[in-house]
Amino acid sequence: MSDVTLETIKTLQEAQKSTKIVIGSTIGIILIFFFFTFAQLVDRLPPIFFTIETVVAAIITPMLFVLNRISFSWLKMRKGNKPEFKETLAKMNRNDVDEKPEKILERIQG
Repeated sequence: MSDVTLETIKTLQEAQKSTKIVIGSTIGIILIFFFFTFAQLVDRLPPIFFTIETVVAAIITPMLFVLNRISFSWLKMRKGNKPEFKETLAKMNRNDVDEKPEKILERIQG
């Protein structure tokens, strides 16, 4: 049982890490795009576009600081209802992505 649970933990950790990378990369690309289009928005388009870009950047920048929460929530939505992950995922928390699987297994079982 513990070998199966350990493999489940490893699978969930990898899925959360992948999600974290995808979300962080997407946010980074959007912010870089905003950086390079800033001058064009100020010079050529109505001020509303600059305002929209500023508001969106102000909303997504703090998301970089809470990527563990976001990726764990996404993981629970995607894999939380699958029978092989449901029990283990219910006992894990958002910071488990950075811990060793053996340590998580000890905490879950003990």
